[in-house]
Amino acid sequence: MRVLIYWSINGIGGAQRLYVMLAKALMECGVNVDILTNNRINLKLIEMMHGVRLNGINVRMVSSIPCSNSLCGLVNSTIRFQELINIINEYDLVYLDDLYLSRLIKHSGIIFYIHGYIDRKRPIAPLAKPHRMLPLAIQALGSSYDIIKNAKFVFANSYVTAYITYKTIGIMPKVLHPPVDVKLAGKYRSSIREDAVVSFGRLGSAKGHELAVMIISKLRERGIKAKAYIMGSVEDISSRIYAISLLKLAEELGVAGQVRLILNPSLAESYSVLGRSKVFIHGKPHEPFGIVVVEAMATGTVPVVPRSGGPWHDIISYGKYGLGYSTLDEASNAVEYLLGGGFNDYSKLAMERASEFSYEKFKDRLCSIIT
Repeated sequence: MRVLIYWSINGIGGAQRLYVMLAKALMECGVNVDILTNNRINLKLIEMMHGVRLNGINVRMVSSIPCSNSLCGLVNSTIRFQELINIINEYDLVYLDDLYLSRLIKHSGIIFYIHGYIDRKRPIAPLAKPHRMLPLAIQALGSSYDIIKNAKFVFANSYVTAYITYKTIGIMPKVLHPPVDVKLAGKYRSSIREDAVVSFGRLGSAKGHELAVMIISKLRERGIKAKAYIMGSVEDISSRIYAISLLKLAEELGVAGQVRLILNPSLAESYSVLGRSKVFIHGKPHEPFGIVVVEAMATGTVPVVPRSGGPWHDIISYGKYGLGYSTLDEASNAVEYLLGGGFNDYSKLAMERASEFSYEKFKDRLCSIIT
């Protein structure tokens, strides 16, 4: 069996982590895997960012225009998509997660993965991703849900995503939670923990990193001194501007010395910071899944998440394996409780729960369905 993975984006985020783990899992299922991309994949860089070796996988690279602006990115996406059309029939299965020009895809073996909520009758550009607004807006004009309706396998990243998809377009996907290498993450657990809050994800307003800064300020008002580590990828000008705004906010609130930004961290650096901190704060409400929440839990860090979306429903089970919040005060109270003595009990629960999202369980489920 031959499988093509249409690798449409690059970087450090959860979707990118899934590409890597999916390719590895399929290869270990005994499937021949090719990757199609124009992102100039560097296998050593992928190993550094995601902790996965992709030796044995063939990368089919499409020529692209060397540039970084949104319009140019749209052109490169179109070039890559045309190459996909040209070679798609060479494969038994094709993995996709992009609705762009979906009416042109004609294949009986499509694997489609839904990362975000399908809560509208027609695709639109997600407002939560201003760094990709132009290409996504233009792509949405030519998109439909036909590719999902005709796919051989449809997966969703959480039960929340699956339910919303069903309510919107009448299709109930199989739930395939994104995997985490919990064994690797566990190696970075430290028995000595800082009174620190970590926020981790792409640097952009949609991720809500400023919440970590505001919590540190609230704790300072209560006489509690704690640190905040904000880690994430910086891909363009908007993310750089956002990073600067976080530093300005810390200065305005008088906690600049307690806030540290870590830009484009390696996997080892990310896990090291998580593994020596006590609290992970997730600042984005209604997150479809939140793979970084599981990564934090695997290192023994206790998650504090909004009472919405996949983190609350699928991951911490309504507060059983972490704490939830709806307001800044509730988030600050949760962090204060964990720093004040609640950490140990919740840390054990978090580690136990993280094992349910292991790479091994992901691979077993994927293999049983696909092969």
